[in-house]
Amino acid sequence: MSDVQVQLQPGGYYHIYNHAVGTDKLFEKEKDYLYFLSKLKTHVLPVSEIISYCLIPNHFHLVVRIKSFAEVEEFLKNKFGEEKFKKKKTADSYFLSQQISKQYSNLFNTFSKHINFWKGRTGTLFKRNFRRKEIQDMAYLLRLISYIHQNPIDAGLVSQAQQWKYSSYAALLSDKPTLIPRKEIIDLFGGLENLKYFHLKRTEIQID
Repeated sequence: MSDVQVQLQPGGYYHIYNHAVGTDKLFEKEKDYLYFLSKLKTHVLPVSEIISYCLIPNHFHLVVRIKSFAEVEEFLKNKFGEEKFKKKKTADSYFLSQQISKQYSNLFNTFSKHINFWKGRTGTLFKRNFRRKEIQDMAYLLRLISYIHQNPIDAGLVSQAQQWKYSSYAALLSDKPTLIPRKEIIDLFGGLENLKYFHLKRTEIQID
């Protein structure tokens, strides 16, 4: 189930995605993609690991693993101060989950303001609040990673997944610094050659 009410919990895997409103585009120029990725580092990496991502002109996909309770709590202690953190956590049993979601909301709000400013537009940029789906099956996780890496092919932007600069697939095939835990992802597929082979197969997943 994909639902904005799904709680982002420490240690969980999630598919997070959204679409531009109407026929608008989220990304038109390279600087738009790079700005989003830079803010992904700022807002999301403190609470999550990026397992894979794909940005295309009118929508994006992220596959993330929320960091452990200890890591999230340490981040929030540094953010609020230890005493304030303890009070907030005690007062609200959903505090950690809410703060994790807020990090994502901050990313999307910051990006929206940036795009609206540079385009001279007003109003909503995204079609809806960001969607999130919990991933509990590792076989599904592999299919999902392949599916989102194939998005640029499905959109007619490239003929091969590795040709698209704004996804994690090219990063998996490279040795350059990247946002994602490259070795871990390659190992999930059973090695680099298996990963490449898996990505050659067309993957269909129903996304609402």
